[in-house]
Amino acid sequence: MQDRSYQNEFLYRREPRYKMTKLIDIETLTTFRYFEFTNEKNREPVSNPIVHEMWEILYIDRGECDVVSDDQRYHMSQGDMSFHKPGTLHYAELENGGYVNILFISFSCSSPAMSYFENCYIHASREVKQYIALMLHEASLTFTPPFIKYPTEEQKKNMANSLWGGEQSILNRLELMLIEIIRSNRFHTSNPKIYHPKEVVNDEFCSRVIDYMELHLYEGMNIDDLCHALSFSKSYISKRFSSVCGCSVIKYFNIMRIQEAKRLIRETDLTFQEISEKMMLANPHYFSTLFKKHIGMTPTEYKKSCTKEWHHKHDHLTKHE
Repeated sequence: MQDRSYQNEFLYRREPRYKMTKLIDIETLTTFRYFEFTNEKNREPVSNPIVHEMWEILYIDRGECDVVSDDQRYHMSQGDMSFHKPGTLHYAELENGGYVNILFISFSCSSPAMSYFENCYIHASREVKQYIALMLHEASLTFTPPFIKYPTEEQKKNMANSLWGGEQSILNRLELMLIEIIRSNRFHTSNPKIYHPKEVVNDEFCSRVIDYMELHLYEGMNIDDLCHALSFSKSYISKRFSSVCGCSVIKYFNIMRIQEAKRLIRETDLTFQEISEKMMLANPHYFSTLFKKHIGMTPTEYKKSCTKEWHHKHDHLTKHE
């Protein structure tokens, strides 16, 4: 008679094992530095122009500065983040009299999903800020301030008495933060949700863009006029808005117009021709095409569905009178 324990062990060895996929797999965490910079005299870089052989994240915790990357200049303020791929020349620069508290994180990661972060500038969401706060807390208990940059022997000695598992905790939270950013912008799915109502847009700058759209809902919107009104470049507005709202400025404006058109169909007796003219859309045919693209039905079909809904509610109320 065979020993059952041997049988169980044999069956366990034969059982196929599932290999977990790591979509973001950071190999090494090289730099984790938090500094306060001030510039009381001249306009000059607050970090040396350098070409990193790894990824680097810059996060503005307080104040504001310019970030120069491959001859592109971006103005960043509290809560903004920039991502710089390996081999990119970049540095932060302060105005005269300016100050900034800034976090630098550099790491090696060859995961294909990192392509999302190439030339990426975003405003950190509440969830991302929570990850950053947790990483800073772990770093304060793990490393000697200003934390770590190619640690010296002295720092390595101090790290021997640091918080148990601190380095791994920072690295894991960094991976989770990157996953959160990609998830929140629906980059991972082929059918993203591209419209976030104004009430759920948790970004002051993007809310200003949406306010401008609302003001020009019935007269059309010119991107150059938007840039002039907000005093920001077209490139900055486009990247910032897309990263927060999940779609381009123009696409968001078109969706706003279609949402307003739905209201006009439900609540007024305007013809589709009048609505398309009112919304500054080219012609009824284009209006119908755009409407179906975003709503999934033509304006005529939508109006019929509203009429059926009204009759259903009316009949329901009549039965209970």
